[in-house]
Amino acid sequence: MNIHQKIPEKTSDWDDARTQSEVFISTETTPVATPNGQSILIVANCAWNIWNFRHSLLDQLVSDGYQLICAAPTDGYEGFLSGLPGVRFIPLHRLSRKSLSLTSNWHTLIELCRLLRQENPDLVMLYTIKPNIFGGMAARLTGTRVIATVEGLGYTATAPALLRRLIFFLYQLAFRFVHKVVFLNHDDWAAFLYNRVVPPSKALVIKGIGVDTGYFLPNGRNAPAGPVFLFIGRLLADKGIRYFVRAARLTKAIVPQARFQILGKTDPTNPTSISHDELDSWIRDASIEHLGHSDDVRPFIANSHVVVLPSYREGMPRALLEGMAMGKPIITTDSVGCRETVDEGSNGYIVPAEDAEALSAAMLRFIQLSPAQKEAMGRHSRQKAVKEFSNNVVLPQYLELMSGVLKKRNQ
Repeated sequence: MNIHQKIPEKTSDWDDARTQSEVFISTETTPVATPNGQSILIVANCAWNIWNFRHSLLDQLVSDGYQLICAAPTDGYEGFLSGLPGVRFIPLHRLSRKSLSLTSNWHTLIELCRLLRQENPDLVMLYTIKPNIFGGMAARLTGTRVIATVEGLGYTATAPALLRRLIFFLYQLAFRFVHKVVFLNHDDWAAFLYNRVVPPSKALVIKGIGVDTGYFLPNGRNAPAGPVFLFIGRLLADKGIRYFVRAARLTKAIVPQARFQILGKTDPTNPTSISHDELDSWIRDASIEHLGHSDDVRPFIANSHVVVLPSYREGMPRALLEGMAMGKPIITTDSVGCRETVDEGSNGYIVPAEDAEALSAAMLRFIQLSPAQKEAMGRHSRQKAVKEFSNNVVLPQYLELMSGVLKKRNQ
């Protein structure tokens, strides 16, 4: 892998613990024999995360002959994972996305240690905050080789300063024991290096997790009358959902026929989630159309003109990449992760975060474009998605990294 990155100026290069706690680990399925005899354990904070964001990687690893084990709290998507050939699913009972309890997090660490000792995988891939932190610590206690992936800072980015410092400290402690840390954008990479959370030798950037540009295709049909501006994602304040609604009101006051759709649901486990009452108020005043939640976003993207994500901060926004792959212009913010998806004026517009007026102005700017200009923007989005963010570009980088860590383990 040949990734050249400028390192910020401010950089620099727990012992055995034993306890007993009952940890429930599924043993209903048995390991699948593989040609290379190597197993990879993938850990995230929910089964949906693995199914939704790692599906292509799972397919490729199974195709390459690896035995895969996915571990996460159950949420209804574990059946999809355990139904994949060559994949076992193990439920995690102690890992809670929202709990700050020391006891709860201590039991999470114990559970992960027990899991690693029982499965003894050749490599562990960690995703999301708590698996990264406690999985990294468990790796030290069990001598397991680990690759952690930081997919943005999530709630950490907007959390109170004391909590943010604590999380960075825990990251620093855990990342002492992982072999590589993948970042999805250069801003997060630089921030972790500047704060001495991870040494430069362990850190690298891979832009996104890949998008299947053969699955997300332009459909060749014109979207319905509108124009239609589509927001896709969980209804969280830090996704900019309130600014999307405010911009919708401003824009509809000038262009009444413009339509604003939201595809996604609230997330009660996230402290920045909007309430059902607030969502209902938006629907009642006809500011937006709420489309609910869908595991297949393609029909909704196809029926839109622009995909909009006014997020405060992302790792690499999957919703925008999928919209780009389907040939849709995008409007997003000048925020970490988001800005890397836009060539200003060519495939969309970048606006300041938390600025409904600027967001509305970008929407109006798009409306005023000629049909030919709008089509050109869509083509550029598709080309950029294929060239920079497709599975064909991204997955080989992950596979090369994983292969390198596995080779070192066998030396």
